Amino acid sequence: MNKFTSIALFFILYCLALLCYTSRQAEGGGKIYSPPNDSKKIYGQKKNLTKQQKLNQGVDVKPKMTLCRLKKRVKTKTGDEVCIYQGGNRTFEMAIEKNCPRKYMCEYNPNGEPPNINSVIDSLNKSVK
Repeated sequence: MNKFTSIALFFILYCLALLCYTSRQAEGGGKIYSPPNDSKKIYGQKKNLTKQQKLNQGVDVKPKMTLCRLKKRVKTKTGDEVCIYQGGNRTFEMAIEKNCPRKYMCEYNPNGEPPNINSVIDSLNKSVK
């Protein structure tokens, strides 16, 4: 054997011996954390869930919405307008506003009864007197 191969062989054997020696020492004798007996104790306050987290977990239920279009508009003596909107599957909504928008998103309530606009106008007109 020449000089370089014997040095290389010695170096490889030295590395293998070092590797075997260090692998035996790697067992570690440190302490392992163990919680106290009251490990279920909660420290601090629980954070409130966001609106999106409540929806994802099913705590809150997002209502179904439908597009409601203006069906009827009647003015009162005060200048307000009583607006009746109709949406999908006979969803009816009533609003009292200064100006009625032509359409808006309202909560889906199928097979509803149309509101009686005359009784609403009568009560609003009587409240002005």
